[in-house]
Amino acid sequence: MTQDTSTYYVWIGGSCDYGHKERAGDAAVVIEHNGNIISRDVISDLHTTEFRMMLTLMVKVMQEIPEGSDILFLTNAAYIQNFDKTPTAKSANRTSSESKDASSLAISAESRGRKARANPDLIIQCIEEKKRHNSVGVKIVQYHKSPLLIETHDRATEAMAKTRKEFHQKNNRLSVSSEIVASVSMPPCAQEGEDGAENSSHLSR
Repeated sequence: MTQDTSTYYVWIGGSCDYGHKERAGDAAVVIEHNGNIISRDVISDLHTTEFRMMLTLMVKVMQEIPEGSDILFLTNAAYIQNFDKTPTAKSANRTSSESKDASSLAISAESRGRKARANPDLIIQCIEEKKRHNSVGVKIVQYHKSPLLIETHDRATEAMAKTRKEFHQKNNRLSVSSEIVASVSMPPCAQEGEDGAENSSHLSR
């Protein structure tokens, strides 16, 4: 692909572990400008999707790149091609919990050829940030022929695994702490296996 020196080329990819209850979603970017890689970034969160994370990262990128720039997002995720399409009344009325529902997003996106515009809150932010620039577009590229796109997916997948691991470590620590507190707060009779009546007789002597 021939690049011009003024455009910011933003390679963007995402990853999500739909098979896990906590469902970590992640997105990563590699930004090229004037023939050089100028920055890399990755974001991660729980109970979300890669689509939501990619839109969130697109907003962040448009905020950070100088105003009045030409920006081209390069990806294999056709979903984000509608990042600047005004949400319909139906999609805009969805609750935030619905927009984070991985199953409904995946089903609606696939069944409608990824034309569904979920995440209306983030799309509205994208539309507003786009106004700051000369041009912002999305180009679909072939994954296996794009080393920098492969890098974004790898970085997103690593972040996803790290986020999930930290989540479980935190939960395990909280679980152990709760067990310790419960054990310490148990009455002596329960700890020693004595019944209440026997303890009462000791105390009355």
